[in-house]
Amino acid sequence: MASLPSSQEDGKYTINIINSKIETVVIGDGNSVSNYCRCLQYPEHSTVSGSSRTTTRRTAVYHDGGERRRIKRKQTKIRFPQRKFWGNCKLPSKNISDESDEDSYYSRCGPEIFPSVSGERNCAFEKSMKRFHIILNKLHPLRDSGNFEDFTSIADGMLMNSKGDLELELLILLEKSVIVSYQNDLENAEAMVLEALSKLKNSEAEVEMRDYLLTMAHIYLTGTYRRQYKHGKADSTIAVADQVLPKSQNETARFVKALILYEMASNLTIYINSVPLRLSVRKKLVEQSKHYMRQCIDLSIELDGGNLYIKKHHFGLLKLASLDLNCGTRAAREQITSDKCIADAQTCLRAVQEKYEDEMSEGQKIQFLGAKSDLNYRLGEFQAAQSEASQALSLAETLGFNLEIIPIREKLEDISKLITSTEMMSLEPSLEEGSANSLSSSTVPSERNFSCSSGCEME
Repeated sequence: MASLPSSQEDGKYTINIINSKIETVVIGDGNSVSNYCRCLQYPEHSTVSGSSRTTTRRTAVYHDGGERRRIKRKQTKIRFPQRKFWGNCKLPSKNISDESDEDSYYSRCGPEIFPSVSGERNCAFEKSMKRFHIILNKLHPLRDSGNFEDFTSIADGMLMNSKGDLELELLILLEKSVIVSYQNDLENAEAMVLEALSKLKNSEAEVEMRDYLLTMAHIYLTGTYRRQYKHGKADSTIAVADQVLPKSQNETARFVKALILYEMASNLTIYINSVPLRLSVRKKLVEQSKHYMRQCIDLSIELDGGNLYIKKHHFGLLKLASLDLNCGTRAAREQITSDKCIADAQTCLRAVQEKYEDEMSEGQKIQFLGAKSDLNYRLGEFQAAQSEASQALSLAETLGFNLEIIPIREKLEDISKLITSTEMMSLEPSLEEGSANSLSSSTVPSERNFSCSSGCEME
């Protein structure tokens, strides 16, 4: 073991390290470091018993031969600097008790010998995040395409290969809950998310992606409440998701933020369609919903093609069209929609068709056909509306998107009645001019879709 030359003046120790390789350094109580020739530096998280060395944020205390020396510091790290020198000239030694240029002096030290706790955790977190990406990239395309059997098979295979992995178990449970909700088993979907939240809360194991899993759970729970028309619960739950989302600008945080914005907009849309509202309130909520959805679309477009599968901009454009067309419920179809709303919806649908038609999943096709049916309904083209709604229904039944089936069937019933009514009217004998005028001002469906009968954008 090599010793370091030192000198003592007035109770102060000066250690000189000059162009030498350190084989072993013994510090205080015998804690040793071997084979390092740059500098020694303790990480902030290392601790030693108080009998030999104590460190605090501002003060380091050493015990040496019965004497104790206290040095005020701005950092918690204890370093033994080894200074460079140039040529053969010897540099004057630096007394580490001097504080005047301590920061600049220590800044010349090399990296820490020991990996810090935060460094190890960052490494583990990055590993968990990469796995998070891989799993979602495998499962979400299958989910959107309605390939639920392959989805379940792959998810179960992942669990079998990683038994006892709580983080993976929770993520798979959450993803499965979405499939169950698509199949219209909403109570079971809610129970699955609550089970995941309970396990996450009560777990003593380290879960690197805890905050993200907590956020995803509240997003999926919001979707379940929304589909159950529990507007208040959905609103409070998505607020929790937004609060617990890690405040980061990394790709995963922005991906999850896009999901939050999508749920915020969708929940407002369902509320608008299902609750009678005053015109001014409705208009305000419509604009708020559109604002959230446009933010979601912009973020999703930005992320598309990156490390995470995301197609919320496809669904978002379809949601904007549906919001303008206002055909989501029987009551909504009885309301007036303006020319501007119809034109805006046409713009959204044209964008989807021109930009994303080739990459549409089967689930997106159901939404697209439904929106096109709504557009033709508002235009008074009932035969076309019926055809597109029938295609959407057939696709939903084939793939098992049971959540979509009942609303489409109701829409088809209404369209069928309108077609029958229109055909019967065309067979009636010509009426006098006054009678014709009274019919034109009554509730003929095609006449209800133009702004001339209403001065507002949407009612």
